[in-house]
Amino acid sequence: MDDLIADSIFHPHMRRRISGTISHVYGHQEEAIRAIHAGWTTLVSTGTGSGKTECFLYPIVSKCLSLRDDGASAGISAVIVYPMNALAEDQLGRLRSLLAGTGIPFGMYVGKTPERENWVTGFRLPAGSSRADYEELAAKVRDEKRSETVHPPEEVCSREIMRTAGKQPRILLTNVKQLELLLTRQQDIELFTDARLDFLVFDEAHTFTGAQGAETACLIRRLRAFCGRKEQDSVCVATSATIVDGENPDAARDFASRFFGVSREDVTTVGEAYEPEVWTAGRTVPLASGSDPARLLNACVEAVEDETGEAVRKVYRELAGKALEEAVDWPVALHQALSKNELAFELSESLATPRALGDLPAELEQKVGHPVSEAEILTWLTLGAAARLDGRPLLRPVVHGFIRGISGAVVSFPAGGDAPRLWLAAEDEIEAAEGEGKHTHFPVTTCTVCGQHYLVSFLKDFEYTRREPGGGEADGDSHYWEPLESTLGGCRVILLDRLIGGSDDEDLEDHARTAPLHFCRHCGAIIRAC
Repeated sequence: MDDLIADSIFHPHMRRRISGTISHVYGHQEEAIRAIHAGWTTLVSTGTGSGKTECFLYPIVSKCLSLRDDGASAGISAVIVYPMNALAEDQLGRLRSLLAGTGIPFGMYVGKTPERENWVTGFRLPAGSSRADYEELAAKVRDEKRSETVHPPEEVCSREIMRTAGKQPRILLTNVKQLELLLTRQQDIELFTDARLDFLVFDEAHTFTGAQGAETACLIRRLRAFCGRKEQDSVCVATSATIVDGENPDAARDFASRFFGVSREDVTTVGEAYEPEVWTAGRTVPLASGSDPARLLNACVEAVEDETGEAVRKVYRELAGKALEEAVDWPVALHQALSKNELAFELSESLATPRALGDLPAELEQKVGHPVSEAEILTWLTLGAAARLDGRPLLRPVVHGFIRGISGAVVSFPAGGDAPRLWLAAEDEIEAAEGEGKHTHFPVTTCTVCGQHYLVSFLKDFEYTRREPGGGEADGDSHYWEPLESTLGGCRVILLDRLIGGSDDEDLEDHARTAPLHFCRHCGAIIRAC
């Protein structure tokens, strides 16, 4: 890190910005950082968890610090494009901590980004707040197990502010779909007014293939043209764990040349070279632990956050039946102990390729001679990730959890209250409501892009082609629509109680194509609100 600052590749304040995260960069990171600083179109192809993000994020932050010092006018300097919103959201959380107190504006523009500033939820720190202020409030929210987000003053949270001249984010996170819309809709074009476009980054570049890749390549050219930037004016970066073929590195250069519209000679690739793990000969198998695996796992997760190391030493002694060496720092002592541990070695070998957690206990039991539970495996992995030698972890576990949506979920409104109740199966709701008499429930659906929830109903003679719903039956001064199954000609109607990103008291009438309605929880009829 000091070398990069001494060589004027990093802004001097970068040491302060990332000192709490890392003290040095790895070889592939330094290679990529120097290439990006030199203006090369750079493809970073290293394994999952190898730190590809730092390769482009640190040069971007360093550049933005320099622009701040120079008093540069507002305008987007870096556009970082992700294939999934979840990846962009993870990066947004990282930027909050990294940029709090710097005065560098940043923001995320995806489908769920609030339209108006007064729709932004969570805690907004006042202008002039420091990084310490952000960390203190964020820690308090975590400790209280609250779900609100803490927004530093640098974060541009709403589309309304992003479009305001002079308030555009310096760093913009988005996805391909939203970037396309930003260049199409007149109301969003202001976002790119005076954009510098120093950096254009595409994460997980291997996903941009075929027709989607061709369309994205055209989008890149449109963006540059709109911002008035030539190919050599923007540093382009692509990251992927798989895009560079070791046997044919020229194929990656050809891809980058076509994708970014740059000369093939201006493309450089950064790969990976692994040092062999240090596993000591004559490793021993630890005895089976008599402790509760789940309790020990929870204790381990908390222990690795304790900088003193006392909690880790206690967990390891209970798990392995041996004490860590007291004369050295606990991460090093843990590395030394695990490198002599046969179970840790066999676990590392078993996970050389992606494996399902449930398949590992039986396999490890055969190798070490005693039962090993899933919780115990996760404990060993946690310790392996915390074990450090020269700042490098012994193990680099990457755990993926897959959650499948359960079809058939419904919402009902029990008697005696207005609060809805979610059921994962309609049969459960019917059984629980037995004896209530006639009632109804609504199937639940969600938007796969933004996560907005909806309740679904089918109504007789329902029309919504004008400003107000039409059809139905008149009863005095009121107007209502009876439920009717879709197979009998019922019209599908989507109901919602609030918009995600909005406040609970937000007036839905402010949104196009919405109309206030009431429904009967007994029969499911819909009544026009007065």
